[in-house]
Amino acid sequence: MYRIALPLLSALILLGVLAFLLYPRLINSPSHEPRVLWQLEGDSECDLHRQACRVNLDQGQWVELSLEPRPVRMLTPFTIQVNVAGMALDKVQVDLNGVDMNMGYNRPRLERVAEGRYEATGLLPMCVLERMTWRAQVLLDTPQGRGVAVFYFDTTRRGE
Repeated sequence: MYRIALPLLSALILLGVLAFLLYPRLINSPSHEPRVLWQLEGDSECDLHRQACRVNLDQGQWVELSLEPRPVRMLTPFTIQVNVAGMALDKVQVDLNGVDMNMGYNRPRLERVAEGRYEATGLLPMCVLERMTWRAQVLLDTPQGRGVAVFYFDTTRRGE
C-alpha cells in the first residue's frame, strides 16, 4: 500500500506546486483581457499639462482625458478625469506606463461621478531618468469589448 501511496502523494504535491506557480501567469494572461474593438491615439499636439485632450470616434462619440493639477508631477497625487460621449460603459481604467521604461502596474479604476464622467486619483512613480515620456491608455470596457484611447505626456525630475 505504501508503494502506491508515496508516488501518488508525491505526484499530488508536484501538481499543487505547479498550479501555485502557474496560476498567476494564467490569470494575468492577455487572454483574460477583453477583446479590443478599437484603439486610437490622441493628437500629438495636445498637451495634458495645459488642457484636456480628446479622441473623436465615429458618429459623434468621443473620449477626453484630463489630469489635474497641472503640470503633472511624479510622486504627487493627481486627479484623472475621463469624459465620454455616446458610449455605455461597464468599466473605465487608465493604464499609466513609461514609453521607454516599464514602470510597473499602474492602472487606477475610475468611478462614475456623473453621466459620462469618471474620476480616480493617480500617482506616477519617480523615474531615474531626467525626462520621462508616459503613455496613458484609457481603457473603456463595454459589453461588446474594449476601446482604447492613447495619450502621451512628459515629466521631468524637477517637475518643470
